[in-house]
Amino acid sequence: MEQNQTIFQILQEVTDDMCDNFCKYQDTTDEEGDCDWIRNGGKCPLDKIN
Repeated sequence: MEQNQTIFQILQEVTDDMCDNFCKYQDTTDEEGDCDWIRNGGKCPLDKIN
């Protein structure tokens, strides 16, 4: 049960991060789909679930 709760927490964090980052940086993407956040050294929130 503890593992499921951890997975849920990780997915919740990723969801929150994706929503925040997508809304904030959606107009800054380049041809490769990278936004200012990624180009400036930030990590993609989706990397947490790999």
